[in-house]
Amino acid sequence: MKIVTTEELINYKILPFNIYTEFGEKVFSSGEILTPGKLLQLKQLSIIYRDDDNSLEVDQNATDEYDSEGYVEESYTKTERNNESTDIDAIFEEYTKIAKEKNKVVEVFDMSPNQVLKSNTIVDEISILNYKGPVNKKSKIDPQNQIKLKAFYHETISGISSRSYAETANLFLNIRDKILQDIIYRSNSVVYSSQVKLIGEYQKCHALNVAILAGIITQKMGMNETMISDAVLAGLLHDIGKIKIDPDIVNKQNPSPSEQQTLQYHTSIGYKILKEDLEMPENIALVALEHHENNDGSGYPMNKSGDLISKESQIIHICNYFDNLCFNRTKLLVKNTKDAVRHLLEMGTKNFMPEALYTFIHMFSYNDTTSFEDMIL
Repeated sequence: MKIVTTEELINYKILPFNIYTEFGEKVFSSGEILTPGKLLQLKQLSIIYRDDDNSLEVDQNATDEYDSEGYVEESYTKTERNNESTDIDAIFEEYTKIAKEKNKVVEVFDMSPNQVLKSNTIVDEISILNYKGPVNKKSKIDPQNQIKLKAFYHETISGISSRSYAETANLFLNIRDKILQDIIYRSNSVVYSSQVKLIGEYQKCHALNVAILAGIITQKMGMNETMISDAVLAGLLHDIGKIKIDPDIVNKQNPSPSEQQTLQYHTSIGYKILKEDLEMPENIALVALEHHENNDGSGYPMNKSGDLISKESQIIHICNYFDNLCFNRTKLLVKNTKDAVRHLLEMGTKNFMPEALYTFIHMFSYNDTTSFEDMIL
């Protein structure tokens, strides 16, 4: 495996190798005609990789037929290829076996299907091959994607200081797109919030859970694709200001009043990072600043209230608080999502905007009583 650029690919009319994203997912297969449209699609990815498998034969009868816009029509017969997708049932079986043998929760899944990411160069860039942590066996997100999302988010957020801001921004955009494609636009069958919850370390799962919930609730509110996309991205980035605060304070379960005051600075710090460093749009940066503002003006940092709080911030606020409840990061301890939903109702419109609150409450079944411990595999 090695990195390839779109400039190099221009030299090929027919691909002699497979093309992969940085997530290890195959985008195009060896033998496909490389159209201008495909090149444009690849240019949207921050990093792409190729393998050196030239064994796949291209049909010699393949012809290049151009339509009125100059795009190549794929009128050839593709050679049959081996199915390279990971057997999800086999992964579950392996997890169960390990859990029974060691009586503990572990993740040992190789993040790269068929060792896509075995190159030393790639491992140095994104060290995810030995990623460990629990998976949610109740989730409609398959184990492979659960692990990928957590591993890539963790590597992205922890590697901010060692990467350029442009590269970091692109990595967040890629995570956003994966959430949209694999979860949000396939969420029609989701009944319980536990079915989309990621489980593991709070620092690796919280922003992803907020992003996923925000995307689903925005979709349920009937908003357009741009708003849905922005909600997911804002969810991913809402706590980014915490990277500038002492980790001991950030990770503390019950911070003191002075430590809590220090933590509150993450909102203004996050806004500055998103605006000045990552050059994100104002509506995305504003969520980092406003996601702790309450409907009645009792929140922070500016005591905003009602419609003075942006729509995206209102949505992220309830998703953020809900996930904090589920991770027991508040003074109230809950055992399942039903307890968390009940607490949201008790807080009511004092804290949350009515539209966001009631959409969230009706979005999932109130009978989601599966304990968090029972979700773990």
